[in-house]
Amino acid sequence: MTGIRGTDGTLRRVAVVGTSLAGVRAAEALRRRGFQDRLTLIGRDTDFPPHDRPPPSQAVLTGGDVDGSRLPVAPDLDAELMMNTTAEGLTLGRTPGGTGGAGGTGGTLRLSAGRTLDFDGLVIATGAEARQPAALVDGHPDVFVLRTFEDSLALRAALLAGPRVAVVGAGFVGCAVASHCRALGLDVTVIEEGPGPLGRVLGTAMGRELAELHRDHGTVMKTGARAVALHPDGVELADGTRVAADVVVVAVGRAPRTEWLRGSGLDVEDGVLLDATCAAAGAPRVVAAGDVARWFNPLFGAVMRVGRRSDTVEQARAAADTLLADGDNASPFESVPYFRSEQYESAIQFVGRGNGVPHVVEGTLAERRFVTAYTDGQHITGALCVNRPSQLARYRRMVAARAPADLILTPEGGQVGLPAGNLTAFESATASTQVA
Repeated sequence: MTGIRGTDGTLRRVAVVGTSLAGVRAAEALRRRGFQDRLTLIGRDTDFPPHDRPPPSQAVLTGGDVDGSRLPVAPDLDAELMMNTTAEGLTLGRTPGGTGGAGGTGGTLRLSAGRTLDFDGLVIATGAEARQPAALVDGHPDVFVLRTFEDSLALRAALLAGPRVAVVGAGFVGCAVASHCRALGLDVTVIEEGPGPLGRVLGTAMGRELAELHRDHGTVMKTGARAVALHPDGVELADGTRVAADVVVVAVGRAPRTEWLRGSGLDVEDGVLLDATCAAAGAPRVVAAGDVARWFNPLFGAVMRVGRRSDTVEQARAAADTLLADGDNASPFESVPYFRSEQYESAIQFVGRGNGVPHVVEGTLAERRFVTAYTDGQHITGALCVNRPSQLARYRRMVAARAPADLILTPEGGQVGLPAGNLTAFESATASTQVA
């Protein structure tokens, strides 16, 4: 075949490590953009296509469709599949003359069962897995960490027995599990080191507000508490107290799967470090996408991860474009992070970054139907919409356009509802930007 090989004509063999959502969508994007040479997908799963990502834990716990959870795949993908295979190492810098170094192109993958695979271009899409501190592995008979689809099924079965539940961690997964347990009428305690749920995303003030949402629905919320050990009857905290539990769910975040990249020369501290185009620094024709990647987002001027499913798909396509481009011809990838969670029948949606100052600009905290906008003093950087789904798109446009903070602040710095005149002018000015 003679298809697209990059502008220098050398891209003939592309390897995609990871059959995650990012990996599958990157492979599809390469084909759609005209790459016709050898394309190899390497995945730990036995079957292809794999289950959707992330494992649909919440859907499974609520009796969702198990059989319909596999990723749809383009019928004309025409890729070589190496399933039930793991990548165990990476050597970069192969050049036609046989010399190595970070400036070379292509490389070699070391795979399980002693196999190797040479490539001209590489997509890293190995995703992330649930963290489980060593102190929270043994000591209790029923500990669950939602790494896989099967883990979610096992937790669902355990909850049918009506146990007391302890959830360690109040991120999106931990909060959703707690909410579901309360819907089943179970006694549940959430143990969170920070001052409130989702504190790393929403900041301290809004985290504390969501803690009250949990307490209002009968969940015991222990904030500022650190789990240090498991015992047959529950969880021991750093202050020496114990939380009684028949089932323990550990939900303390996700760790990028980068162990196999140690020693490769790539910066893999807390994920594969990428530039604004999703290319790995110092490694021509190596890109990454999804949970395993942290890239420089030009919109915020910061290194970050993608959040929602559609962001992952867009980043995978951007990574494919960069792989097919030639150096400076690659385009930067900008994204507005988005998160959504259903907790106690409340719709919690967030766009942007929550590291600025929060201002309640619509509704009230008391009625649990409000919009909080975040600013850095100059621009609107994020927005939290609780039970205000119709407002999400409006605030996302503001974040994407780096709208000025004075749209939501009085000259004295106080908070106000959005001034109608300012808002109308802003929306008119940004209508042609097509920011969805």
